[in-house]
Amino acid sequence: MKSTNLLALFIASFSSIVMSAQNDIQGIVVEKYYVSDANDATDTDGGILQEGHVTYRIFIDLIEGSKLRSIYGNENHPLYITSTDLIWNNEDRGKTFGFEIDDNRLDENTVALDSWFSFGLSSNMHYGIEKALDPDTSVVGGANNDGGSESISGGLLVNQDPLAGIPLTNKDGLVNIDNLVVPALFVTGNHPQTIFDDATIDTSFYSTDTNMLFGEGIMGPNADNKIIVAQITTKGELTFELNIEVINPLGQIIKYVADDEILLTGEFGSPYLKYPPSCGCTDPAFLEYNPLAGCDDGSCQTVVVIGCSDPLACNYDPGVNLNVPELCCILPDNCEGLDPELICENLDVLNASDLFAFNVYPNPFSDQFTLDMSTFSNETSILEIFNSTGQLVLLENNLSTGIHDIDMNHMERGLYLIRLMSNHRVISKTIVKQ
Repeated sequence: MKSTNLLALFIASFSSIVMSAQNDIQGIVVEKYYVSDANDATDTDGGILQEGHVTYRIFIDLIEGSKLRSIYGNENHPLYITSTDLIWNNEDRGKTFGFEIDDNRLDENTVALDSWFSFGLSSNMHYGIEKALDPDTSVVGGANNDGGSESISGGLLVNQDPLAGIPLTNKDGLVNIDNLVVPALFVTGNHPQTIFDDATIDTSFYSTDTNMLFGEGIMGPNADNKIIVAQITTKGELTFELNIEVINPLGQIIKYVADDEILLTGEFGSPYLKYPPSCGCTDPAFLEYNPLAGCDDGSCQTVVVIGCSDPLACNYDPGVNLNVPELCCILPDNCEGLDPELICENLDVLNASDLFAFNVYPNPFSDQFTLDMSTFSNETSILEIFNSTGQLVLLENNLSTGIHDIDMNHMERGLYLIRLMSNHRVISKTIVKQ
């Protein structure tokens, strides 16, 4: 059996690799933003914030050029954020969405710890970023905080406990942007205002009928394109499942859901949208690979070796741990004295990590780039290249395996998507012309 047929055998079992190649989501970040202490509990302006409340910030990490368009829930894919204790809201200036908070209120009592949804912003003048990436100092903690009328003098949000991460007296995860355009957000169905406003009344927001839509989409403020989507303060254990729409670099709208049990046309499951994540082996080159794992737990131990492990076959290989019967060369009589390389001609043994691999370099490039398909078997592929507006700018219908120089001298500068289709596979990479 030729290796082209071998590749076809693994389309189903390695379909998750293809999905990963097309996935706009690189991961999710749940940052522990602050842990309240006894000093914070003295304030009554914002409502009593008991010692031990944890403020979490949730960021979605998208690939370069992708935009977050909406956060939604439906009957197949509920949207929920829940805790084992009440979700705390600031009674003084609490808002449903982070971008509704006036920037000149962030230094008042515990406003900076309010619970909310958002699309990239933590106030009407600030992007939200991880504290570790914050380029400036804090405007919300300690001496910068008004302390509230009932608090201990010296301001609030001063906890130096390592569990709170970088102290809010040093970094606040806020980047001030002059003339920032606040998103034009449209909400249909169940409104999160019922849970995220200015009252602490419930432990969760759960909806099968919600669409928070920012039609033009938004990207993160930095090149890593991490977009803050929620801030939650609670004493309980946090869990959530998010479903999102993304505008990819080609301008296409794609839906990513936390639960892939039911997938409609245009929907793709993403293990990153569920918290806490289910961890496992995330490398498809290992037998322990789990395509549903949202984080790697170090369980990748056994490198996949594809071949024939049937001791009756002429090409029996005791080192194979993933047997493919179609690769086994079995004769009517025994194989004694015969050369397997001669009688089992054209039977290849491939590594799982090679099945869907290609490389492009340099990236960024100037006039041309190199497309390395040397790990492909003896097959032809269709090469498509799209510009940032989704226009097909280059097509090769019969591209052979090997290494090819692709001339892009006549193309404009910008982001391009490279798509290879071969043996019913579709794999993609992005590349930049500078």
